[in-house]
Amino acid sequence: MLLYLTAEDVFGGPTPERRGPRPLYTVPATVSGLFDIGLRHHVRRAALASWTGASLDPVPDWKLDRLAIRIALFGRERMGLEPGGAVLVMGRLAGLWPALDFAAMGFGVVPVGVEHDVGDDALAAVAVQAAPRAAFATDPASAERLRALRRAGRLAGATVVAEGLAHEEGLLPLAELLDLGSVLDTAERAQAFRAFSRQVDPGSPALWHVGARGLLRLTHREAMAPIGAALRSRPAYEGDVAYIDAPRVTLRKRLSLAAFVGDGHTASALGREGRAAEDLVEVRPHKVLASERWLAAACAGRGPRWPAGLDRGRARRRVQEAVGGRLRWVEATSALAGDTVRALGAAGVTVDVRDDGPGDPGLAN
Repeated sequence: MLLYLTAEDVFGGPTPERRGPRPLYTVPATVSGLFDIGLRHHVRRAALASWTGASLDPVPDWKLDRLAIRIALFGRERMGLEPGGAVLVMGRLAGLWPALDFAAMGFGVVPVGVEHDVGDDALAAVAVQAAPRAAFATDPASAERLRALRRAGRLAGATVVAEGLAHEEGLLPLAELLDLGSVLDTAERAQAFRAFSRQVDPGSPALWHVGARGLLRLTHREAMAPIGAALRSRPAYEGDVAYIDAPRVTLRKRLSLAAFVGDGHTASALGREGRAAEDLVEVRPHKVLASERWLAAACAGRGPRWPAGLDRGRARRRVQEAVGGRLRWVEATSALAGDTVRALGAAGVTVDVRDDGPGDPGLAN
């Protein structure tokens, strides 16, 4: 029997109760501390939601928290990961990304994120530079690439971890890691992990990211500059839903996911590749993090294209119909056309255009 869940089932109904913004009383100094705060709220129905076939699969706070803790404990006690070490994360957008970021940063380990289409030579070069003890894949194609590089001796000896791997030297199925991690997941060890995550030095390395712009490195202080600014200027409302387009995981998306998880209220719906318009109908988000290409595809599939903004009343109605009716904020990861910006503004939507390079405010190389 197939159970079909709509976004209303996952996120709490068509018009969730809105009690006003509840900004964090104190924005922590580290990304690991932010994850820790957000996953202890337990206010929202889901911290993440991803698609399984035609239905949305909700991941509540406690489940994401346990996933991160079990990965962290296994890495610390069975893989020998220590503060200052590194793990590599590669693949398309999936719920494993924020779990791995928290698992690594919570113990002072640097998660080296690699976008899914980075070439083999660049991937091997960053593996030599970072010397990761483990390399996690979030999708089958990335798992196969990491396995091939491991066999060729180009992963600096890292153990490859992914779903569905065969049992052979240097490979570890994710399910087996989580099973063993559950044995280590005692109350004492979990509390030790959380305590460590709150005591990480803000000046220490937080994460690396490898994409089209090469290698970017951020300390916790540098990463929290744009995250903290967003949390203060755009406080989350109870019942908020954010939509993040697939498949590419940019540095900006990693930071935004940390902000959404950390605010304790926002549920992050992860997009499907090539299904932007359908996703909008189902998810009806309040916030969207997307590229110009995604926005164009979403609106092309919803009827009229972006209006030029000449008639503010008509533009407002048409844009809100196109984007689901309750959108209030869009952050685009590439330049938006002027008519798109005007149309969104006419519909009462705030637009932020961001980049993932060293010139982006709040990001440093």
